[in-house]
Amino acid sequence: MYKNKKQLQFIWILKPELEEMAKRIAEDHTKWMHKTHHKEGEKELLMLNWSIGPEMKDGKETGNLALMLTEIYSNQVGIDDHFEQAQNSDSYYRDNIDDFTKMCESRVTIQSAQILESMW
Repeated sequence: MYKNKKQLQFIWILKPELEEMAKRIAEDHTKWMHKTHHKEGEKELLMLNWSIGPEMKDGKETGNLALMLTEIYSNQVGIDDHFEQAQNSDSYYRDNIDDFTKMCESRVTIQSAQILESMW
């Protein structure tokens, strides 16, 4: 389904007290992308997915949460367009994500990964 497409992924590790803020960030980001991103053509966004759940280490919950964002694009041009639009978006949106990231325990960013295999 998405084999050979490009994936962008962020994972934030956060304290449970930031869960509501995380949900607002996800909602705001999704609304922004709905207004700004392409549904067809070379910059096409194929999939956007936010999820949240307990962080696990060595098979045990740490007490923290993991917030995950996955976006899949037709190709690298879509990812490049995403970051260009993010840089040019209003400062309220950028500042909220920056502030949220600073409050998190950690963040993993994978800015451009080739999807090796995909089903359905």
